[in-house]
Order: sequence, then structure tokens, then C-alpha cells
Amino acid sequence: MKKRSFTSATRENQELELQVIEGAIPTDLSGFAYFNSPVGTVNNTTPIPEHRPDGTQNPEWGQMVFNGDGMVLRFDMDTPGVVKMKSSLLKTPCYWADYNSRYGTEYFEKGLHFNSAGMARTSTTIGSRNQINTSINLFKFGNDKYTRVSANFDAGRPFEMDPKSMELITPIGRNLEWEQEMPVFLDNTFQLVQSSAHPSFDPITKEFFTVCFQKDFDNLILSDLFKNVLLHEEEMVKASLTDLYHNVFKHLKLNTLQMVSILKDFSEHLVHKQKDPTKPEYALEHAKAVLAKGEEDITQMVNAVSIKRWVAAPDLDSWNLVDANGKNIVIHQTMHQTALSKDYIILVDSSLKFALDVLINVPFPKLPWLNRLLRWITSKTIEPTTPMYIVRREDLKPGVKNVLAKQVIIPLETVHYSVEYDNPGGLITMFTSHNSALCAAEWVRPYDTLATTGEPIEPNTIGLFTCGEMDINRVSKIVLDANNATIKDAIYLHDKGFDGDDVTNITRAHTWAVGLNTFRDELSADVPNVKIPYIFWQFYGLDYRMLTEFIKESYENYINRIIPVDKVLEYTKAGVPFCLSRLKTDSMEFDDFYLFKINQNLRSLQFVPRAQNSGNQHPEYALNGYILCTMINGPEDYKADEYTREVWIFDAAKLKNGPVCKLSHDDLNFAFTIHSVWAPDCEPSPRDYSVNIVEDYTSVVNNFKNEKKKTEMLQFLKDTVFPYYNN
Repeated sequence: MKKRSFTSATRENQELELQVIEGAIPTDLSGFAYFNSPVGTVNNTTPIPEHRPDGTQNPEWGQMVFNGDGMVLRFDMDTPGVVKMKSSLLKTPCYWADYNSRYGTEYFEKGLHFNSAGMARTSTTIGSRNQINTSINLFKFGNDKYTRVSANFDAGRPFEMDPKSMELITPIGRNLEWEQEMPVFLDNTFQLVQSSAHPSFDPITKEFFTVCFQKDFDNLILSDLFKNVLLHEEEMVKASLTDLYHNVFKHLKLNTLQMVSILKDFSEHLVHKQKDPTKPEYALEHAKAVLAKGEEDITQMVNAVSIKRWVAAPDLDSWNLVDANGKNIVIHQTMHQTALSKDYIILVDSSLKFALDVLINVPFPKLPWLNRLLRWITSKTIEPTTPMYIVRREDLKPGVKNVLAKQVIIPLETVHYSVEYDNPGGLITMFTSHNSALCAAEWVRPYDTLATTGEPIEPNTIGLFTCGEMDINRVSKIVLDANNATIKDAIYLHDKGFDGDDVTNITRAHTWAVGLNTFRDELSADVPNVKIPYIFWQFYGLDYRMLTEFIKESYENYINRIIPVDKVLEYTKAGVPFCLSRLKTDSMEFDDFYLFKINQNLRSLQFVPRAQNSGNQHPEYALNGYILCTMINGPEDYKADEYTREVWIFDAAKLKNGPVCKLSHDDLNFAFTIHSVWAPDCEPSPRDYSVNIVEDYTSVVNNFKNEKKKTEMLQFLKDTVFPYYNN
């Protein structure tokens, strides 16, 4: 098997027949499994090089691996004894704009191009990239015979993808049907739309739901004045910024606009201090005086959440969500997921932050101390509790503008959750993952140091998200009373996997660093999850390479702590491998698990049912199938940056027996697969719905107030985007 760097990926579309490296391919696999995966930018695939070909500093170096174009991998299992893989790079309209203004082009030289900024890829002139690299959903409308597919992203409209060709067909909803996040006066051609990476589809009512939300937001732009002072007075700036952090930001809990107001005031302070070195350092009272004036909202943005419904009609339906006082719902983090039951839609203010620190990459490559300090100053920790919102589906009526959303507070962090379709008497049963003291929006930066040793990070981990957690994670079963907006019952489950401090003797399924999950019929376009009897969980374990000093200091005072900080560090230094577990939901116990070896990295997992004509049926419907896993495997001592790409297949009823088959191919190359889904068929989409791209973006640009920019951007679109959509 060919070995590559830990974060290596290809941007080339591929069609491969995977080869058996161990075991045998089950002859009763069925259907098609789709995995979404980010694969770098139009300028660089991963790992991102530190320097450009001409030797200059590469501004994309150090960015998060998740900040990249989506590449969907489809595993075809419809031929007995054969597993094929077909991949496709997802090319949205903004992809073509990015591609045709990439490094080395005329538009790039003009400064008209996108830039990577931590978790986002943006341009103050053009707008924001929709990279649709996160998840895949299934749906079917009234007359559809075969399954249809959408590709989804937190910061953009979902797109329909043709299952057979794996090419994008159309965005879902026109631009003007979505509320953009950035200020209107910026005249963004490619608008930042904050949606959900996980829309919901009801196979009974044939409705496709997602959300669009806005929040007060302002980007941190370091002023030219600040940069000029830094250029001439580096030591003074270093001392002043250090004092700012210790004297001000460690003592105040600020929203984004308050932070920006203080930083603007601080920049002016530095200019005066450059002229008069005797001027006192910026103190807490200065910051409080700025706050007393009220933060300056230069964005004129509003807080709002709308539910979007698509039923293949020409227009999206939309409803604004309000609280019991009639005020708009406020989202403080993101809405990474949606879910539904028979009578309700359940929404979340996810424990996945979107703050200034995750938009800062390496702004000063030659000054690691400044990058580190700016990150500290602008950073936010994820909230230790989770607001969830319950919306009655019967309230979503034509002609209604505002709909009530009842809030329930979950007492732990939550990103992902699954909901049973049945909700008798208004009782909603959901199963949640709790990423306690773990921030999936953070990643390993080039200037980070390791929490367990104080040494620099391993270079081959740059860009990987810091799944080194500062407490043990949990999973739960929660019953919500929708009528009273309360938690009626809850069971929270965690397990170290070992007794005492003996990390080397793991005898049970552990819950260190909860990741993805799967179960039979999850996201099915045909069958609702009336009950969910088993859930298969991924747990990352403890890897010293992923726990940085920044994460340790950010979460060492975590309020929901179970494991003491010194023990977390001790266990992390020793190492705990990935774990694939099966949770029996009626008893809320792990009844089966498989423990991987150190540095065998489980990236994604997907339930694949047995073929209906198989003679090897398991008596329990929910266990009658296999778990397909994407793997990146390296040496147990971590020393060599040599990793294979593999696909492992487990019998869902016998995890402890290990994989029944391991597959690979020398050309198989992915860095990080994320969410996945299984479909029973793979046929071309009917293409009965389509947004005209030329008209869609022309309508956006025609609304610009600046006539010069309107003319410039129409020409840009005609040069870079419209030629791909003229047919």
C-alpha cells in the first residue's frame, strides 16, 4: 500500500476498484455510501505548503483542513464481492470564481480573489466561498422513484447533486430567498449565508427543511495604523498587547462588537504611545469606559432565524422564529444541525463556535508570538450549555410570518443529535453527543505548543482540528416535553474505558472525544426513524499531538468537569486509541465495541444494510448490516509521516471480532472525510428544479448601490463564472 503524509489528499476525480488487503468482501453488501471530504483550495491541496513556488510566504499555510472544497466519495456496493469508489470535486459558482482568480492569474494580480481565513475563505470585494464540504442528505419528492442527494455546508446554500454523475445540479433556493450575514453595504456578489450542514427531510410528508440565521457580527481587520506601529515598535507592541490580554481581556466577557470597539481604541492608544513612550499602558478602566459608551455596530446587522422549507416548488417557504415575547431568536454560536419528529422541528445553537479567533490564521508569519497573542485576545470558548429550540410543524402555515420557538437548555455542550420520529404526547426522544471541553472549531496552528510536553507541535498535524479534549465526553438520551419546553428525563453516559489510572488496560468502550455516529436508516429518504434501538459511535481517544497548550489553558477551568486536569494530561500523554462502539438505547449501555491500535485513525463511519436477498440475515433489523469506515493509519510510534488510506468493514452485530475486510488502493487519497449517508440506489436526478445561475447572480449584482463595483463584478462573473452555465 502506498503511504502518504497524514493530511495528504487529492483534488483529482477518481474511479477505483478497491483491493482486498485483509479478509474478504462480504457478498451481501448493498447500495451506495457517500462521504463528504474537504480537499484544500484552488491554490493548494493538503498539506498546505509553507511557501509558494516562488519562495514567498504562502498565506494559506496553517489554515484548518476543513477549509477546503468539498470532494464527495461514493462507495458502490451493488455488485456482490466488489467495492468501487468514485469521487467528484463539487464545483459551485463561487468555485469557478475562485479557480479563475487563483494564484498566478490576472485577477489574482489585481487583488480580486478569495483568501483563506482560518475556517472561512473570503474576500472583502467578492464575498464568501460556499465549499459544501461537510455533509450529504437524501430526499425524494412526490413522484420520485429514486433517491436524490443534497450536499451541505454551514456557511452556504445547500446544492442538489446528481447521484450518478456526482456533478452539482443547482443551488436550493435563489440568492434573494436567503438572508445574507454580512452588511449590505459591502455589496458582496457571493453572499455569506449561515445555514445548517444538516438539513432535515421527512420521508412521510416529503418536506425538506433547513435554516438561515443572522447575528450581530463584525470582522476583525487590523488597521494600517496598528501595522505601521508594529513595523517600527515591535517590542513596545508586544509588551502592550501582553498587558492588554492580562489586564483587560482576561477580566471581561465580551461579545464580538465590544471586542472590536476595544481593539479599535487600543490601536489608537498604540499610536499615541509610539509618539510618547511614557504614556501608561492600556488599563481595564480604559476598556470599561469604551464599553460604557456602547459598542459601535458598524454592520447594522440583526439577529434572526428563519426556517426554510423546500418541496420542489419554484419558491422556498420561509418563517421567522420568535420567542414567547415576540422577539427574534438569537444564535450565539452556529446552527450546525437540524432534526425533526412527526410534529416538531428541533433546532440547536450548536457548540461549534464562529468567532474572531477562528477567522485568524497566521496574519504575521514572521512573528509567531503576535499570532499567538492575537489568538488569545480574540478567542472565545464554547458555551458549556446548549440552547435548543422546539418548533411545532403545524404552525408553519402559508401566510404566517412569525412562528414561536420554545427554548430548552441542555446542561452540556451539544453539536450532533438524533431524534426519534415518534413523539407521543409531545414527548421528543433524542440522542446527543456532548463535546465537553472539546472545541471542534479549533485546529493545530504552526505556532502552537503541546500541552503535555511544552514542545512545538508535530508539523504533520498542522490544520487538523484539536480533538484533544480537556475532560471526558458524554453521550445521552434526553426526553423533551415539547408542550412545557422542559427536559422530562435524561441519562448521561461516560466511561474512561479503564479502571483507576491504568490506561494500558482498556476493557470497556470509552467516551474520550466523541465524534460521529451512524445507525440503520439514518437520513433515509424512504423510512422515518420511528425508534432508534442502536447507535454506533466514534470516539477519538486521547492523542497528545492534538492537545495544545492553547486548548489546555482555554478549558482548564471547565465548569462541568468530571476528570481532574492533571489526570487528563496524564492519560493524554499515555494515549488512548480510537473506539468504535455500539450503544443499546433502551438500556443506555455499550453492548459491543472495537478498540483500534494507536495511530489507526477512524475518520467516518456508515451503516450499510445487507442485501435483501442475502441468506445471512441478522434477526434484529437494526443490526442486519455492516459498518463501513474510512481509515488513515500510521506507525504506532508516530515517528514517520507515512500513512495509508484504507476502508474497513465491520459486521454491525460483531464489532469485537474486528473488521471482516480491509480494502485499499494505491491511488486512494483523502485527508479527512466527515459526514456520510447510505442510499439504496444511484440513478440520475430528474432535474425538475433548477436555479438559473446567470440570472441568480445578476440579480444580486444589480442591487449594488456602487455603480462602478456593479460594472466591475458583472464583468468578473462573465469572465469567471457564467461561461460554465450558459447551457
